[in-house]
Amino acid sequence: MVFNERGYHATRLEDIAEALGMQKGSLYNYIDSKEALLLAVVTPPATQLLDSLSTLAESDLPASEKIRLVARGHARILEEYLPYVAVYVHEIAGQSHSEKWREMDRSYVRHLSAIIDDGRQTGLFDPATDPLISAMALIGALNWMTRWYVRSGTLSAEEIAERIATTFLAGLLARNQPAAPRSDDQE
Repeated sequence: MVFNERGYHATRLEDIAEALGMQKGSLYNYIDSKEALLLAVVTPPATQLLDSLSTLAESDLPASEKIRLVARGHARILEEYLPYVAVYVHEIAGQSHSEKWREMDRSYVRHLSAIIDDGRQTGLFDPATDPLISAMALIGALNWMTRWYVRSGTLSAEEIAERIATTFLAGLLARNQPAAPRSDDQE
């Protein structure tokens, strides 16, 4: 995928046409613009990821199990659509492409934050846990896999996600000792 190799901004429609073995003019029979092509390739996995998290957030599972399932689902999408997810992470996530994409990003973070907050409120997670920062940290760890994960590696994406979730949950779980003060509580 040319966007993944060169980056969205460095890719020209000529590059895409060449990779497909066609003339640039012929490409316009299929797409209106480079941005339309970008959105066409990243929409299915992004929608699938958000729909999966939305359903999971509504389930009655404990927050810790939801976190594990979120991580595995995120990794499954990453593995299945790696070039497209990489383009999404590097070119769309956190950017201002459109209100639709900003809302999808915010919705994903909201759902994951709510899961973490539920774990905090039920006493499963440390009461000092910041749900938003924790959600962003987990998303960042999972999305960073787009930089180094290879399908031919020793571990599958889901096995890596399970290890990330285990490490993440070890930091969230409530302990029987007073929580350390948060940085915003210190003088």
